[in-house]
Amino acid sequence: MNKKFHFVYRVFRKKELDDFRKKKLFLGNDLDVSSGFIHLSMDHQIEDTINKYFKKEPIYIVKFKVSDLEDSLRWEKSRNKEIFPHYYGILKSSLIIKITSKANNEF
Repeated sequence: MNKKFHFVYRVFRKKELDDFRKKKLFLGNDLDVSSGFIHLSMDHQIEDTINKYFKKEPIYIVKFKVSDLEDSLRWEKSRNKEIFPHYYGILKSSLIIKITSKANNEF
């Protein structure tokens, strides 16, 4: 994958993020578990991801550094044959760079 991407993002529902912060680990939601990896997005993919999976609900965008995830991060074709970051592991809350609510659209 082109190394120009320094960050990847995960869209969380409020309860998912609350659980992640409390447990300090995120193993994925039902879709992630059935897929075998945690779904992530690049910055330009966030809006489409939100529109497809998170319509009309409060959400949070969590930013992670690619270099912190590299060992278990794979770049694979997914929706619309576009390359997406997929994480084959357990995310740790200590790796969170920034949390943004959808309300302020600040990615």
